[in-house]
Amino acid sequence: MILSGLEIVTRQLVRNLQHIALQQQPCSVDLTLRQVSKWTSAATIDFDNTKRQSAYLIDFNETVQIPRNCMASVFPRSSLWRSGVGINAGVVDAGYEGAMGALMEVKNPSGVVLYKNARLAQIVFEELGETVEGYSGIYQSSTSSVGRDGAEKA
Repeated sequence: MILSGLEIVTRQLVRNLQHIALQQQPCSVDLTLRQVSKWTSAATIDFDNTKRQSAYLIDFNETVQIPRNCMASVFPRSSLWRSGVGINAGVVDAGYEGAMGALMEVKNPSGVVLYKNARLAQIVFEELGETVEGYSGIYQSSTSSVGRDGAEKA
C-alpha cells in the first residue's frame, strides 16, 4: 500500500519540510534543493562496498525516517522531466534515517537554472508485508548525502 502525502507528513516520515502545504502531494511529498555538489574523484563500485567512492550531485533539505515496515522511492517531479532534467536515486531502505540526495541529469541542451529550495523530486512510501531488520549501512544517521566520496559544494 502506498502512503498518502498527508500520512507521510502526519507520521513525520519526511522532516525539515520548507512549506508543508506546497510540498504535501496526494501520494508523495516533494523534496527541495539544498545544494548542488560537484565530483572531486572518480566513482568506485565494488562487490562489498569496501572501495566505494560514489558521488552525489544534489542534496535535499529534507531528511527521512523510514519505518522498518516501509520503503521509499524517489522520482523526478513531472515539471522537471518535462524540462529535460532527470533525477535518479536508489531505493530508500526500511530503517534508514538521515539525509537525502540524488543524481541529477540535465538532458536539455539549453541547461537548467536552479534556485535554492526548488521542488525537484517526490518521495513515495510503500508499506512492506512485514517488519524487517532495516538498514544499518555507513549512511545511517547522515547529515549529508555525500558520505565519504569526496564531493564538495559547487
